[in-house]
Amino acid sequence: MRDKSSLFAADAFSSMSRSDQRRWAEVYLRGLLLADGRKSVRRIADSMPIDRANQSLQQFINQSPWDWEPVRARIARRVEDAIRPDAWVVNRVIIPKRGDRSVGVQRRFVPEVGRTVNSQLALSVSLASQTANVPVNWRIALVGGWSKDLNLRRAAYIPDSVTGKPEWAETMDMLEEMVSRWDRARAPVVGEVQHLPDPGRLLSGMADRDMEFVFQVDGSFPVMPNAPAAWSAGLRPGRPWNRQEAVSVRERVETVSTHPPRSPSPAPPRAVEGRNRLLSSLARLVGPRGPADPPSELVRIVAEVDCRDNLGRFWVTNMTSRGLDEVMALIHRIALSRQDMEQRQCELGLYDFEGRSYRGLHHHLTMVSAAFAYSVIGDAIAVTMG
Repeated sequence: MRDKSSLFAADAFSSMSRSDQRRWAEVYLRGLLLADGRKSVRRIADSMPIDRANQSLQQFINQSPWDWEPVRARIARRVEDAIRPDAWVVNRVIIPKRGDRSVGVQRRFVPEVGRTVNSQLALSVSLASQTANVPVNWRIALVGGWSKDLNLRRAAYIPDSVTGKPEWAETMDMLEEMVSRWDRARAPVVGEVQHLPDPGRLLSGMADRDMEFVFQVDGSFPVMPNAPAAWSAGLRPGRPWNRQEAVSVRERVETVSTHPPRSPSPAPPRAVEGRNRLLSSLARLVGPRGPADPPSELVRIVAEVDCRDNLGRFWVTNMTSRGLDEVMALIHRIALSRQDMEQRQCELGLYDFEGRSYRGLHHHLTMVSAAFAYSVIGDAIAVTMG
């Protein structure tokens, strides 16, 4: 009788066309789940009583041409069925590296640690519920020479069709892939975008595609007042609006809290969360495409206020008809997902890929997703297939 991990592997890796690929996928998954210490290919091979395991696993991860997208799509489908996610969480994963040959590696300032780190940057989307978090989709940030230098790209076997894109565009690609090609049920997208040089591009792109979102932003994130003078005057297509009317989310919240409107606001002005208060205000996203582009989506700004009335964190959401409690529940998913990724990155080998190739890193990240999924839904798969 097959054990739970074998049943899970048979389902998750069913898109692989060759039996040897499926066999080594199961071995690699077991290694990520069970091997002690660092989860490199060699250590996984040494933990398995199989002849020539190291050579075969190296081939499976680094050279074998199996397509990672259908594996990820299958995992996402199974996770969705099992946990009924109420959010898609966007994360960025900094993978520290030595040297300069691993795909996408470069010295970059990492706000989370407050210093410059030689690292790879992986972007992910997780399916999340109140009790579970599983990363199911990945992109590798390719900036600088990795998007243009032919020698670097050839050394890492980066396909010609893969071009370097800004983080917001890579994130949009992942979300569109999950909706259009994987046919997953949409959920509100949540995350942190303070690090992005132009986070408005991501928020506007999602608004254009009718995706709901909640994102933590910097206090300087620009918005337009809910009823700017240019709109009241009757804005005509192609006529420039006055970009000087844009204000930061901090300024917008301070204005509303200092000079509250005479008529009741459609958004709850204030709520209580522990010892902190929350202020809420309506605004519109600044159009991203130039001076002739009018303000777009109606959004709610949520600001956290401490016991000394200092403004702290800020979030922007286009779910203006939902209660503030619902929005804060989704915001809580951001922190839970980040904590889960940090706690389990060593346990499931997220940082431990030692190869240099684009294909190899994508294969490894896909197997890490499988390990996350098995730890959450392995029992459910066993019941279904057993």
